[in-house]
Amino acid sequence: MKKGYTLTEMLVVLAIMAALATPLNRLSKVVLYDIPRSMKLIECNTSILDALQYIRKDVNSAVSFPKSDEKNLVIEQNAKTVCYLFGQGTITRTETGSDEDKIVWQIPAGKIEWRICGKDGRGYAVEIKKYVAVERHNATDKRMENSYVFFAGAFGEEMQ
Repeated sequence: MKKGYTLTEMLVVLAIMAALATPLNRLSKVVLYDIPRSMKLIECNTSILDALQYIRKDVNSAVSFPKSDEKNLVIEQNAKTVCYLFGQGTITRTETGSDEDKIVWQIPAGKIEWRICGKDGRGYAVEIKKYVAVERHNATDKRMENSYVFFAGAFGEEMQ
């Protein structure tokens, strides 16, 4: 009775392991790299969508858009003024005339561009473009890219 393996048995085992290594390599890449990266993108997109719900609600009750620039969206309402600051990796919402604290959304890879649509010098809507930026091979890919237009509800009767 012998103890151990023959050279032929060891070569067969190595050949089987080599055949299984190729599909397992791709599977391990998906599990270790692609799934966590996708989860971060989804998390960032969810934060942007949450902030957009607040923006939509605030624009819907807007009276005017004073002092807005490329980094600040200022929304004047009847009893308060709401300001959104679009910073590097964050969106911050503050409001005057209320005791409510500021709200900060973390969007490390999120990008937001916006502009006010107007007629006769008065803004009646805000167009917002958002996407999640992914750096790949020295280029930026835009993922989950969407555009939204929110109309100011207080202007609806005046514009008709």
